[in-house]
Amino acid sequence: MAYRSITIDALRVGMHVAKLDVTWFRSPFLRHSFLIRTDEQIEKLRRAGVKQLAIDPARGIDLPTTAHPASAKPTLILQPGSPGPAGAPPVRSLAWMTQELQDARAARQQLERSVHSTFSQIAQTGIVDPEKARHIIHEIDAVAKTLTTHALFIAFSQGRDGNDSLSEHALATCSFSMILAHAAAYDLFALQDLATGALLHDIGLLQVPPTILKRVHDTSTTLSAHDRRIHESHARSGAILLERQGGFSPAIEQIVAEHHAYLNGSGFPAETRGAFTSDMTRIVMVTDRYDELLTGFGGASPLTPHQSLQRLYQEGQEGKYENRLVSLFVKVLGIYPVYSYVALTTGERAVVSVINSRKLHQPIITITHDPTGTPYIVPLVIDLANQDEQAPVREISSVIGTIPAELEQAVR
Repeated sequence: MAYRSITIDALRVGMHVAKLDVTWFRSPFLRHSFLIRTDEQIEKLRRAGVKQLAIDPARGIDLPTTAHPASAKPTLILQPGSPGPAGAPPVRSLAWMTQELQDARAARQQLERSVHSTFSQIAQTGIVDPEKARHIIHEIDAVAKTLTTHALFIAFSQGRDGNDSLSEHALATCSFSMILAHAAAYDLFALQDLATGALLHDIGLLQVPPTILKRVHDTSTTLSAHDRRIHESHARSGAILLERQGGFSPAIEQIVAEHHAYLNGSGFPAETRGAFTSDMTRIVMVTDRYDELLTGFGGASPLTPHQSLQRLYQEGQEGKYENRLVSLFVKVLGIYPVYSYVALTTGERAVVSVINSRKLHQPIITITHDPTGTPYIVPLVIDLANQDEQAPVREISSVIGTIPAELEQAVR
């Protein structure tokens, strides 16, 4: 049967669209040939400016046929709320993602105040209260349970460049460590020790003179042997502080003592062999380094989350960190983390929406702007691993940053 030309007003659920009167990059759908399953699809076509289209009666209902109920649920993968690839979370709207990102930022600010207050008290008294440490871990865990892993990750990754505050570094490292530990299926008791060790891993730095800390954090100038020994002593002194204090498990003390004992022998203390470090210590090594890359530790240029994960992976391949844990960290967060704002080879711009665990370099993206920089009326949701063969191939060419403020305002 030949195609039938109809207006958008005549389109009904159950019809099979064969052609649209808009170009491929103006369409809100991957293909121009698909079955209409919901009224929402029709509304999206209308908002995209579609006025005339062709339907294929051989593959769907014709004009005289009664349409299916409007309550039918969407099954197309490229609709918000539909399943992602191979067990991935559902594709979510930009408005939903933006709201969660704002919630994550607010939660981060609240946690930062709590951790900063605790670290200030430790600096003044020299006392590390196990109860206060446990309370902070419970706060972080509560936040982690109300947010997606990706929202938590990007909230603590954003705004880290140039920020070398000890309390904020401790909080970020703790949060990243919990993400990695959850991915590694740690039980509740092990997770508590890991999170506490990550939070307190640099507590010994409070005993290092500020002038030395400033040189370590802000410049790439080589320290004198004397100053280097003082700085490197923070791992041992931090563990001794916790041991004398009491109330902390040996696993926590080991994390603090050995978080710089790199697997290739390049770390410290000299008498600690990286091969004998605990799995929890190795997790903190990975997340500690990730945050260093974000903040530009040692006078280096701060990197984006995407660049930091790339560098971390390279260093894991070189044997400095546990490659298995680095790979797991990258797999969970993606080569291009969710909320990344990216430029495409087509000239379009998009937000990474869902990670494809089987093809990390090809996530599901929500395209917000066409090649001319004009915002789409309806953002296009595209699975880069399953593209229309008749459309130009889309690939991510670069990472611009995270969702820009103007885009957040537009989708509220």
